[in-house]
This record gives sequence, structure tokens and C-alpha cells, in this order.
Amino acid sequence: MERKEKHGGLRSFGNLKYLNEKGFLHQKWDNRVYPPFYNKAAINELQKFWHTDENDIFITTHQKVGTHLTKRFVSEILRRCYPYKADNGIFSGDIGHHTIPWPEVLVSQYGLDAFKTFLEKTAGMPRVWYLHCSGQDLPFKKLHKDSRFIFVFRDPRGTCESQFHFYKSHPMLGVDESITMEDFVDIFLDGKLYFGDYYKHTLHWINGCEGKIDPRQLLIMRYENLVEEKLPSAQLLNNFIYPHKILSINDLNNVVSSTDFNKMKKEISENPQSFHFNPKTFFRAGKTYGWQEKLSKEIIEKINIKTEKVWGKGNLSSPQIENKLTLKSNLYGINS
Repeated sequence: MERKEKHGGLRSFGNLKYLNEKGFLHQKWDNRVYPPFYNKAAINELQKFWHTDENDIFITTHQKVGTHLTKRFVSEILRRCYPYKADNGIFSGDIGHHTIPWPEVLVSQYGLDAFKTFLEKTAGMPRVWYLHCSGQDLPFKKLHKDSRFIFVFRDPRGTCESQFHFYKSHPMLGVDESITMEDFVDIFLDGKLYFGDYYKHTLHWINGCEGKIDPRQLLIMRYENLVEEKLPSAQLLNNFIYPHKILSINDLNNVVSSTDFNKMKKEISENPQSFHFNPKTFFRAGKTYGWQEKLSKEIIEKINIKTEKVWGKGNLSSPQIENKLTLKSNLYGINS
């Protein structure tokens, strides 16, 4: 089954079904739920072929936890550190899919040859990707010891509230317009949405994907810190992704300025480059604690109960770190 989606221009694949009475078109394999624009056969080929290298930087997140904000931080730091040529999108500040691809979608939509072409064009220079998968579904065959991962997570209450608005407005997911936050919180807490249970996904990545990723390759950050403590965030990212050149305070302040929510939204709206979705969908509020005004006390209590059950009592916004090998210098804003 293959269909052309009239809004986003992405093809959908597989035996698509609705997750529940509120919609959520998906496909399922290995007992996990994936979005309709994933091509399982193409991703399988990618996993047989791809060996990452020392230039690969992966931004890893669940959904709606600061992916694009992190892309902006990383690209703005790299363009000040590395002499990209004008034909590379990072040179011009692009954070869209031609410059910072989602590898599973790149190979699903355009094929393995397009993926190889991107590798060839960016060979020998810092190359940025983003992932939403769990550590069980890493899209490569072999991981280079110098590839780096930036994992970003968010307070579950903020994640739930943001995902609700995102899924409801996404043109490919078939979510019923009548869905309410009360409906969605139960789906969120059930953990059967795209890319799996948010809580388990976060724990899996924080603890190095069951040992698949060396702690020295992994930087863990909170979305709230990226919004509220921008300069320390920029410094930490600079040290992690390009330690060969430490930016001046003036350069770092310019990085910080470029990540302002309203500035990002305005610039991408006026000049999207390869950012192919509506900024109104992807840049909705940019707040860290907006959920306090949007969620009812009953919903907050529901979320808190599961958070403490999975992340530990008293850990309502950040989980406890279980992997004792994780370097404290690679943690930001997390109890360790």
C-alpha cells in the first residue's frame, strides 16, 4: 500500500491502520508503532549498509521535546567553527531536512542512492542528523567510536501537552479533530504512540541504549535548560561537538540570539530553505512551563503518577541516572 499525501508531499507505506477511534495512522512491526511515512524495506537496507564515521553528530529525541531548537544550536555553533562552503546548508543556517536529515525518512522517501549521495557531499566535514527512534531501532549497521549523540528530553507534562497539539495538526496522521486533551493523555500514558513509550524511550537513551553507545559519545540535555539557560547550553554543546575550537563569548552570545523562539519562527517562516513543514505546526509556543496553564489538575496528577512509577518517586521532570559509567560532565540539569 503506497499513497501520496497531498499536504506534506510524503509517501506513506505499509498496511496502515488507525491506532484507536481517534485516528493515528500507523504501521507496526516488532511490536512497535511507526509513522505512515516509514518504509520498512528501505530502512532495513540502510541498517545493512551504513557505517557511521567520526564526523556524524546525531540529535536524538522523542517527538516535540526540542528537536528543532537543538538543531538550531548545533548548526549555529558548527557554522562558526567549521569552514563550510556555500553549497552546504549549514553555511546559510538551514535546519531543514536537506541539511539535517532524518535518516529513516530520507531513505524511505528518496531511496538509498539519495542517502549515499548525501554522505558523499558531506564527507570529511561535521554532518548532523536527527533521530526519534529508540536504541532498539538504530538505523545503522556499525557505530564509529567517535560519532556523537545529543539526547534531549523534556518534562513529561510539557511533552504530553505539546504532542497533543502537534499530532492533532499533522496532515498525515489522520487524527480526529474532536480529540481532547483528556483523550490524548490516556493514549500518551499508554505508551503505544510512535517510537514507543516516552518514559522508557528516555531511560533507554540516557543509559546508553543498553550499552550500544559509550557514555563519552553521549551528551544528555533537558529542553528546559536549552530554553532557560542558553549560554551554558551553547558552551556545553560547543565543547561536545567541536572541542577543537572553543567559541568566544561574543560568538556564543550570537548563537544564543539565533535560538530565540520568535526569531527562529520568523526567520523560518520568511525563508524556510529546506524546512518543509508549516512553522506554525512545529513552532507553537516555545515555553517550558506552558503546561501549567493548559493542563487540568486531574491530567497533571495522571501524568505524575506514571512519571513516579517509571522514573522514581520525586522525579517528576527528570529521571534518575542508572548507568554509573555516564560521565557527569555529559549531564546537564539531571540528577545523577
